[in-house]
Amino acid sequence: MRNRPIRLVLTAVAAGVLAVGAPAVALAAATESSAAPAQRQTAPTESQWKQLDHLAATPAVLGVADSGAMLRLAAGTSAVDKAEVQKLLPAGVPTAVQASRFSKDTLDRIQTAITDRAWNSDADKYGVATSYDAATDKVTVYTDAPGSVTKSLTSAYPGAVDIQQARLEPQQSRFADAQPFWAGAALIGTEGTSAYKCTAGFAVKQHATGHLYMTTAGHCYGNLTHVYSRGQNNGFGNWVGQVTRRNQNIDTELMSGNTAKPYDSFMFTGGLAGSGASMFVHGTELPDNGTKVCVSGSVSFNHCGHPISNSRFSICYSGGVNCIKDGKGFVYDQGGTNWPAYDNGQLTQPGDSGAPIYTTDDTESGAWIVGGHSGVVWQASSPCHCSREHMVGVNIAAITQDFGVDVVTR
Repeated sequence: MRNRPIRLVLTAVAAGVLAVGAPAVALAAATESSAAPAQRQTAPTESQWKQLDHLAATPAVLGVADSGAMLRLAAGTSAVDKAEVQKLLPAGVPTAVQASRFSKDTLDRIQTAITDRAWNSDADKYGVATSYDAATDKVTVYTDAPGSVTKSLTSAYPGAVDIQQARLEPQQSRFADAQPFWAGAALIGTEGTSAYKCTAGFAVKQHATGHLYMTTAGHCYGNLTHVYSRGQNNGFGNWVGQVTRRNQNIDTELMSGNTAKPYDSFMFTGGLAGSGASMFVHGTELPDNGTKVCVSGSVSFNHCGHPISNSRFSICYSGGVNCIKDGKGFVYDQGGTNWPAYDNGQLTQPGDSGAPIYTTDDTESGAWIVGGHSGVVWQASSPCHCSREHMVGVNIAAITQDFGVDVVTR
């Protein structure tokens, strides 16, 4: 996985990980009473916060609570050093000075262990961040991992960590992707003299050689076309790959890169252009009637709740040779919340072609690929005498079997 900067939705944190099976670290007992901090009358001023921040950078101090009401000293801090810290407290701010359960080395070791994600065999499938909370004298862990995974942490550090569910999003977006490229990224290539917009599907690996490819719709680019990441202004970005395999009977093509790992098993899932929200690809699922799916396109972005209404569908589009034959396609409908029609949900748009269609688990961190988006069918509908749009996908089994590949998962 690329080393991308992380943005935590809830708060900014300091990164600060644990060998598998490592014993719980013995924590130093606090040397002072854990009585509640003194109540302050007013919030610290900017000048007072500068003084507190300066104190927080000294070796004896582990941190200052967000309220300014508590300052924590490292376990084992001498009375002389404590007195020096107390002398430097800003006047007018009733900041309590108490010892932490942690020494500085112990705190650093715990925070490093948390972000190394070696504490559970599934930990690296989830985002994680950590910071020290001086008010509670605990290490706060922000993660989208389920309790079945985080219990390894709470067992290793009983009473010392506070697990908080959070969504961590990379700042990279589908419009500024870089190698290794992810599913759902915006693409642009040349078909003749015209730039053509599409969406990256998902990474696949050839059975025999292990060679990696990225899928998209077969009608997007001609064979040997060079494909690039697409900016929001439709400009050309990083080179994604070259179309080297194409099957117009299932409207799917594969791009090939020029490095050992040009593509990865992650997918952009943001609902806005600038969002870097993502999840990992965990597996595949066949398109059964009634299953509600999501699609993550580069024009309509990520949207969900679309029921599959026909799991064996064939289509040949007008004006070209691109088809989905032999019942290897499926239809998924608009969906929505308006009873009884349930047709006020989002729809795919031109440029979403190739986008991953998927289901997800309860944690919304892992995706199961159902297929790749191909196009739409407009159908006259009674009694409204209007046209209704039905979205069309390519069955994931058709893609993997016809190309002899497997979906790259994590």
